Amino acid sequence: MYLKKLELNGFKSFAQKTELDFKSKISSIVGPNGSGKSNVAESFRFVLGEQSMKNMRGKKGEDLIFSGKNGRSNRGSVKVVFDNRDRTLNIDYDEVVIERIVYRDGNNEYLINGTRVRAKDVLELLTSANIGASGHHIISQGEADKILSISPKERKGVIEEALGLKAFVIKKNESERKLERTDENLKEVRTRERVNAPRIRFLKKEVEKIQRAEELRRELEGLYANFLPGKKEVEERLQRTNLEIEERERARKVLEEKISQKRKDLYESKNSLNSDEQKRAEIEKINGERRRMEEEKNALQKELARNELLMEEERAREQAFLAQKEKVEENLKIYREKRERIKSLIFNKIREYFRGEENLLEELAGEILNFFGIRESGIEKENFDPELIKRKEEENKVLEEKIKNADEILESLSKKIRILNSDSEDAGEVMSREIEIEILKLEKSLGLLNSEISQLNNLKFKLERELENYKREENWALSFFGHDKLNYFLNNDNYNPEMNILEKITRLRILLENTQVGNGEEILKEYEELLERQAFINREIEDLEKTKEELLKLIEEISQKIEVRFREGVEKINREFSAFFSTLFSGGKAEIFLVNVPLKKTDEDEMQEYELGIDLRVSLPNKKISGLSMLSGGERSLTSIALLFAMSSITPPPFIILDETDAALDEANSKRYGDMIEKLAEHSQLILITHNRETMSRAGLLYGVTMDQSGMSKLLSVSFEEGQQYAK
Repeated sequence: MYLKKLELNGFKSFAQKTELDFKSKISSIVGPNGSGKSNVAESFRFVLGEQSMKNMRGKKGEDLIFSGKNGRSNRGSVKVVFDNRDRTLNIDYDEVVIERIVYRDGNNEYLINGTRVRAKDVLELLTSANIGASGHHIISQGEADKILSISPKERKGVIEEALGLKAFVIKKNESERKLERTDENLKEVRTRERVNAPRIRFLKKEVEKIQRAEELRRELEGLYANFLPGKKEVEERLQRTNLEIEERERARKVLEEKISQKRKDLYESKNSLNSDEQKRAEIEKINGERRRMEEEKNALQKELARNELLMEEERAREQAFLAQKEKVEENLKIYREKRERIKSLIFNKIREYFRGEENLLEELAGEILNFFGIRESGIEKENFDPELIKRKEEENKVLEEKIKNADEILESLSKKIRILNSDSEDAGEVMSREIEIEILKLEKSLGLLNSEISQLNNLKFKLERELENYKREENWALSFFGHDKLNYFLNNDNYNPEMNILEKITRLRILLENTQVGNGEEILKEYEELLERQAFINREIEDLEKTKEELLKLIEEISQKIEVRFREGVEKINREFSAFFSTLFSGGKAEIFLVNVPLKKTDEDEMQEYELGIDLRVSLPNKKISGLSMLSGGERSLTSIALLFAMSSITPPPFIILDETDAALDEANSKRYGDMIEKLAEHSQLILITHNRETMSRAGLLYGVTMDQSGMSKLLSVSFEEGQQYAK
């Protein structure tokens, strides 16, 4: 890579477009003081990204724009052109044009090959080629001594730049800034994590309550499905119990009436059965009662017979249905086996066609069986009434009891007639005793009946309490589960009540009521969103920690690389510095060396920390001088030139600009200076701004700068190399 051209337009004293073509390895720019030749060096600083106005001898941006007696420019621009065929600059162009424009409002514009870019982009591109806005390759007369005046820490930075380590330093600094930002981001993300954590813990407990409530709800559903269907059975039992109580109440009334009648009969028998006529009247009365009882018994027996016939017919229909059901199930089994065999046969013959077409295969098998008269028959609907048999059995028990009671009454009536037909004179007394015995029997039956009624009333009370429990749970289930679930509970045919099921239901209801939270859907949604956000934060933390680890590793690698190259570079600079110093001073010694520079402590209790710096020492021939402070102005200038040239020779920049760095040299030193320039020119283009004739003589291209009365700088050029060719 080499510098091809510099173009100035409106920059400082160069009001008009001015071009400098650098066709020689050494180009010299000359002119009287005040002509503007140093503005050329400053134009290089400007276009290469210098941000310090002081280094460009200005206070503000408009100081860099031409302003003369006859007018002023609205903007100043500098353009530099590089040949980049060797791709020293990290951009895929053979020719690279960098331009910077400054406007009177202080705004700057940067362009690379005509495309607007940032100042940072220009600096990064130039740093890759060991070029910068200031430093070891742009050296003015006043700055030559600067390398000796600056602090060891600052001198170390200049040497790092000269060694081409600036790119690494920039990368390290950028990595450290990224590390700081990463630490800040980690702190922020962890803060968000800590902020979210209490809410997540709270919501987790709420979600656990919701999940527990759902488990309890499902368990309670199962219990209700096994409990509430029993309501129908309790209602039926209560209905039957009420009927039985009514029946026994009627029976009790009958018994009480009989007892009352028997007591009347007893009274009459004691007072009205003394004459034959009274006996005959009593016999006639008893016979009438016997005939009535026999008719009632016959009616009961007929009803009993009818019920037996109905039950026999119903049982016959039930047996017929069960037999038909068994036969149909057997036929269905055979039919399905045949259908499966046909399906298998079809599938084996044509596998591929029926793959995934199970319904079509099923239909085809059915049609084949139907063709051969083999059909799938179902079980007909039940045509018998199991409840009828139960009802008739209950009725028959009552009828049989009534027939038995009628027999007992008929036997009693027959016995009374026998007593009355006897010749006994005390028939009344005998009849009275018989009636008393009957009264006792009736009273005993009444006592048993009262006991049954009492038991039935107790059962009724118990069933009513059970029904109240069912209704209470039914209402709770309705309010909690809704109509559909309640209907499912009530109509579950496969229910199987557990032991102590009501106690379990009550316990679960209490637990469920205690575990209820607010809007469950909103809580679950918020919990899921927070978990998702926390998962994202955790991924962020993981990524940031990984980034931090990578940055620390990168910083360590860059630091090691900088240290190794820096130490190696310092050794090389030392050798060149000693050689250049010895050349300029005809002997003597000079060296640079590493020193520890203490860092400013922030806490008295902290250990003192240090950073590296660069110091130097010199020894002049025939003089006892080792400190820089004892050097004269000329000696300092030569020493700084020796060091700067040594730095430039180790990692040669593409070009070096020397702005009157030879001003203080005598004739002998100018000769040595010229020799060193030619040595530097072996590796770098040189642009020399000078008054020194010896220095001018080493240039292949000479530019002369003049300034007219309006304050405009103008340019003249002489090519010694071309002149020599013409002379030959």
